Amino acid sequence: MEGAPDPAGEGSDRVKLNILNTFLLQERVQMPEYYLDIETTGLDPKKDKIITIQYQRLGMLTGRSEGDLHILRSWDSSEKDILELFLPIFEGGGPFSFVAIGVNIPFMYSFIVERARIHGLDAPEPLYLFGRKPYLDIKPVLVLMNKGSFKGASLDRFMELSYKGEDIPRMYFEERYDRIIECIKEEADKFQKLYRHLKERAPSLVIAKGLVQTTLD
Repeated sequence: MEGAPDPAGEGSDRVKLNILNTFLLQERVQMPEYYLDIETTGLDPKKDKIITIQYQRLGMLTGRSEGDLHILRSWDSSEKDILELFLPIFEGGGPFSFVAIGVNIPFMYSFIVERARIHGLDAPEPLYLFGRKPYLDIKPVLVLMNKGSFKGASLDRFMELSYKGEDIPRMYFEERYDRIIECIKEEADKFQKLYRHLKERAPSLVIAKGLVQTTLD
């Protein structure tokens, strides 16, 4: 019948969709995504310290949280202790067992490695972190949202956080730990909202004939 859908074509599409869904479900198990962030007393890992390390399992398909937000706090024990707790989780069973999702991940990785070595702990080699272990950094997206400028391309600018990054060290030295936890939870929540939005919009970009075309008006 003219204009009728092709049953074979529909069936073929369903088979392809089932195969894709199966693959993605397997990948979600094999390559779990984790929101990752750290708070520090400054920007120099040779002299500044890690205040907290926070991470949370995210759904690969949706970007939604699939577990609690874990916050490792140095004031409860020490910087060395939280690194000793985090590194086995981070390294896990191989490069794909903890896929970090965050903002400015190279800074975080460099800080974690340097501080771990200062404390005499085994830390991943930079070549492994940046060459074999996958991660997803949305910093470039923030730069594009900021009209291509790196200056000011931060999460607190676009997500209207109630604090700025430089406020955390001051709160730490003032021992306002409860407020730090509030800020960490706020940032995690707003980051994940942005990440989910990006995941939802990404499929609207169609690659055709080597060109990226948007299907959105």
